Amino acid sequence: MYEIFIYLVLAIVFESAGGMLYGVAVGFDPVLVFVSTLTINILTVLAVSKFVDRLLEWKKGLRSWIERRTARGQRLINKYAWLGIIAGVFVLSPMQVAVVGRLLCIEPRKFYPPLIGGTVLGAIVSMGIALGIFKVILGW
Repeated sequence: MYEIFIYLVLAIVFESAGGMLYGVAVGFDPVLVFVSTLTINILTVLAVSKFVDRLLEWKKGLRSWIERRTARGQRLINKYAWLGIIAGVFVLSPMQVAVVGRLLCIEPRKFYPPLIGGTVLGAIVSMGIALGIFKVILGW
């Protein structure tokens, strides 16, 4: 029973990599581990982005100050949001990208699809590492 609790904590704190590695190592069903970890990650990412939005609504002056600072580059920010968000999911983490994306005031239609897509890609890579698929593919 404690394995499930440890798995849930690792899936929330360490996101895909920690949750999937532990879940597969303990012997849980890989498909169930993948689906549950991905669901947990997407829900935490959406919760973090909504939290930042509420924080910016609560502190009104902060949103206007950020919008003034990013106004000159907002067109470029929105234009290259897809690339930056998907790359950011692999360099940082989905939760950190959600915070930065909301602070940069990226349009929601250009923010949420690549964020969820990048989270799914990161989960696929983490599951591949957890199952040792890359060892077989690359011949190590």
